[in-house]
Amino acid sequence: MGIKRSLILSAILIIVLLISVSLISCGPAAASSSKNSGSETGEELTAKEIEELAEVLEEEVVEAVDFENARLGAEISGYMPSYLCSNADNYVTVEVKNTSDFTWRANGVNTVRIGYHFYGQDVDFVEYDKTTRSVLPNDLEPGETARVDVLINDIINPGIYVVQIDIEVKGYVWLSSLDVPMVEGHVYFNDCGPDQRED
Repeated sequence: MGIKRSLILSAILIIVLLISVSLISCGPAAASSSKNSGSETGEELTAKEIEELAEVLEEEVVEAVDFENARLGAEISGYMPSYLCSNADNYVTVEVKNTSDFTWRANGVNTVRIGYHFYGQDVDFVEYDKTTRSVLPNDLEPGETARVDVLINDIINPGIYVVQIDIEVKGYVWLSSLDVPMVEGHVYFNDCGPDQRED
C-alpha cells in the first residue's frame, strides 16, 4: 500500500513538473499574456526553481522504512591508523557498501551515518554511542558504495584505545549489532602540539 501511494504521488509530481516546464517554455507569449491579464506580481519561477521545488516535494513523499521488516546490511572497509591526535580533528577514510534493501539517505528520513565507539586500554575512558557522526556524501541505493571521511574528535585524553568505526541507521540500530564487521584497531592518542581542531 505504501509503495502504491508513493508511485501515485511521484506520478502526480512529474505531471505537475511537466506542466510547469511547458508553461515556462512558452516564453514571451506566456509573459505577454500574463501582462495583458493585468498580473503585476513580477514573480515567475525559473526552470531551476521548479526543479528545486520538485526535489523538495520528492523528499516529502519518501516514506520511512519499516526497519522491522527491512533487510539491513552493509560492508565497510578501511585502515585504522595506529596514531591520532587528541587535540585535533582526525579523519579516517572508509568505504561503505549498501547491502540493505532500501536507499540510505544522506539526510531526511532513512538517514544512515558513520560513527565510532572507543574503549581505553591503558586509561579509563569509554564511549559507545555519544560520538561524532559523519554523513554520507550522497544517497546510496542498494548495491552502491561511497567513500566517507570519518571524523574522530571525541578522544581528548592521551592513551591507547580500541577504536571501532560502525554504521548507524539513525535512531534505530548500529549495524555491528547485526554482525556487520567494523573497521577497528588499537590507536595511540596524544597531543599533537597547538590545538588543531576546526571551529
